[in-house]
Amino acid sequence: MRTLHPRFPPEQLFAAILPPLDKDSARAAREMLALAAELHRKPVAVNDVHFISPADWNIHRLLRAIGENETIYTVKDTVPNSRYLLNAKEMRRAFRELPDALATTREIADACEVEFELGRWVFPEFALPAGMTPARRLRELCIAGLSRRYEKLTSKILRRLDYELGVISRLGYATYILAVHDIVAEANRRGIPNLGRGSAANSLVCYALFLTHVDPLAYNLYFERFLNPERTSPPDIDIDFNWKRRDEVIHYVYEKYGDHRVAMISTHVTFQARSALRETAKALGFLDGELERVLKRLPFYAGSDVLVDFAERYPETRGIDLSAPEYRALIAQAMKLGGLPRHLGIHVGGIVIAPDDICNYTALARSAKGFVVTQYDMFPIEDVGLIKIDLLGNRSLGVLEDTLATLRERDIQPPVNDFAAITRDAETVRLIREGRTMGCFYIESPGMRQLLRKLGTQTFEELTAASSVIRPGVAESGMMQEFIKRHRDPSAATYLHPKLKKILAETYGVMVYQEDVIRVAHELAGMTLAEADLLRRAMSGKLRSSEAMAGVREKFLRACARNGLSQSAAAELWRQIRSFAGYAFCKAHSAAFAVLSFQVAYLKAHHPAEFMAAVMSNHGGFYSTSAYIQECRRLGLRILLPDVNASELDFTAAENGSAIRVGLSQIGEVRTSTIESILAARKRGGRFTSLADLIRRTDARLSDLTVLIRVGALDSLGFTRPQLMALLRSEFAPNHTQGDFLPLADEAQFRALAESLPNLADYDRVVRCYHEMKYLGFGVTDHPLAFIAASGGDVVSAKDLPQHVGETVRIIGWCIAHKRAAKRENVRQWIWHRLVTTAKERGMIHGRVRRKSSESSQAANGSSFPPDAR
Repeated sequence: MRTLHPRFPPEQLFAAILPPLDKDSARAAREMLALAAELHRKPVAVNDVHFISPADWNIHRLLRAIGENETIYTVKDTVPNSRYLLNAKEMRRAFRELPDALATTREIADACEVEFELGRWVFPEFALPAGMTPARRLRELCIAGLSRRYEKLTSKILRRLDYELGVISRLGYATYILAVHDIVAEANRRGIPNLGRGSAANSLVCYALFLTHVDPLAYNLYFERFLNPERTSPPDIDIDFNWKRRDEVIHYVYEKYGDHRVAMISTHVTFQARSALRETAKALGFLDGELERVLKRLPFYAGSDVLVDFAERYPETRGIDLSAPEYRALIAQAMKLGGLPRHLGIHVGGIVIAPDDICNYTALARSAKGFVVTQYDMFPIEDVGLIKIDLLGNRSLGVLEDTLATLRERDIQPPVNDFAAITRDAETVRLIREGRTMGCFYIESPGMRQLLRKLGTQTFEELTAASSVIRPGVAESGMMQEFIKRHRDPSAATYLHPKLKKILAETYGVMVYQEDVIRVAHELAGMTLAEADLLRRAMSGKLRSSEAMAGVREKFLRACARNGLSQSAAAELWRQIRSFAGYAFCKAHSAAFAVLSFQVAYLKAHHPAEFMAAVMSNHGGFYSTSAYIQECRRLGLRILLPDVNASELDFTAAENGSAIRVGLSQIGEVRTSTIESILAARKRGGRFTSLADLIRRTDARLSDLTVLIRVGALDSLGFTRPQLMALLRSEFAPNHTQGDFLPLADEAQFRALAESLPNLADYDRVVRCYHEMKYLGFGVTDHPLAFIAASGGDVVSAKDLPQHVGETVRIIGWCIAHKRAAKRENVRQWIWHRLVTTAKERGMIHGRVRRKSSESSQAANGSSFPPDAR
């Protein structure tokens, strides 16, 4: 107060008086009143609120303990239970002797005027030459881009372009689209792969600007799905970039517009079942690991409500007795945290740019990782007029860039950007048709690979449809199976109205895409495309009230009647559209992703070693590295152990594309600094000639060298692993004096020691496999299944399974993927199953483990599903 007093006039600085509810607060109030009188400042009644009611004090204490990493018994940074939200009557009673302070509170409240200008979109002006308008510049760029896209600009192309540019200009989004184009153009200039997706792929303008790469005219995509005159929300342009270089793009945005105008969008992370249970247990003094059995079996996505009956919902948690009073108290406390804010996170890709200081539009904060983010999340940030741009990281674009870079070193230039060529390539088509797509973006999950085989997928259009019908809603509705049946036998397709045959012929009468809903409403109900998109948005959940939905229905039925449909046909069409619209998927989004799927499938078909090395180095696929290693073996590739004289940081193709060398970064329990020093020393001075040479030229510690020997990374030094271990622990090794560091090795002393080594045999297969599994996470010399299979027994191989239909058999496999899935048994009941993918040495088996089997397996083994061998 004394510091601020000289800087502010009387009407801008007041003396805050807290309710004198106890001895300490009464003393503080007297001191502040005395200071206010001395400085001639008006006192104002305020309330230091930390929770809503006194009953919430226990939650306050629990959250403070979690925040300070203490227990509720030791945490000191708490407030009295009187610091709750006092109502008007309680405030008057607390300040009955200070009526002037209460009056000042009212004066300040009445003086506060905050007006939010909602419903107006704001975006910074885009730098243009004098006399140039955003609309004119956008048209110039589009014409230039279309001239590269098409051999001839036909009247059809130009009419569509004029229509789109007209809508964009009228709605005021030309500047926004120019800004997105500038970002993508800069990424292209730097050689950063990118991919526009989502509804933006419906736009010819986005295609002309090379924001997206799907021709909306060729694939009958509607611009209205992206933007239309009746849409009140801004267009949504999502751009994926190579995940390793996305930060370059974000830094460019900050550099161009300035730190004061740019911010990442926050996410509000709340307590869910796992986090609430874990943090509450720590705060209540439970020992580390005491609840690990429960936490490991609760799904990551489980909300806190599952704590009520999670044993019923998740059979894998059964057998854990939580009936003791301390466990019941723990669960009760954890449930109170459910849904409460935990911390601010960062939106996966959302960034906003303001026309002036961004603080004029939103408060800012630092996220848990230190980045400046908006305090509003993605929905309120649009309410205040800021338009979100999604700049996302995509690991498969990293795979694409890394594979192409490796091939360029061998003067190989795959035609991945010649889309017509790769979609006709026989090897690529065969790979997709047979579902051999592990590692391929968007089409590698077990369910997707099965679907590709069932459909015999061969074309871009079929791949686009496949990636849409596999969506959960389609599968649950039964329409995925219907689509498969009609694809195999097109004569099974049925159409409610003759016009539907023309509209839905591509998908055999099944409404797979959101664009299908738009087309049906446009063609059969006579709606404009803009009205049809509003219908689609309404039926997808955008209109929440039953009254609004009833209004949409009546409008649709009247439009159908005007267009000549009978009342019964219109009602049935409405029923079908409504049932489909909830799960229908954006065709443009699927098509955009299918482009990248085809590109990486081509690379896998023709350059498997380079491709699989890139997949594992980018760490982002559906499966673990262990599963991808097995896929490499199925492709006929040899897996080579890490080697200090041959390995790079990540996986690399070797032996002219016939093998893959494991990277040094894959070795666990070796310090990053040691790996970096090995690579730097090898680059400066060439190969390591001996253990002593390695010790002398790097900063490897004893523990690092031990792991490197065990995993085979020093095999090229010319000794067996036991001999290297003996050398490591010989006369010079124990003499280290500085922590775990080894002293500089003497080459002459080393040679003398090496000559005196006994003839120690190398580790056997079992020990090698153990060390590889421990430090690499997978077997290189052998797969663990090799030892299990060798034990014999009544085991049926994968290829012989068709001969045992209806029988109970015993198989051996390695669980590489699993997920929970629900199947509706009746109107009210869902039965949960586990979908499991089991890898064998030379193949994979996909299966469903039913709940009863899950429970019996859990009872017998303590866990229904063994963890992946990572």
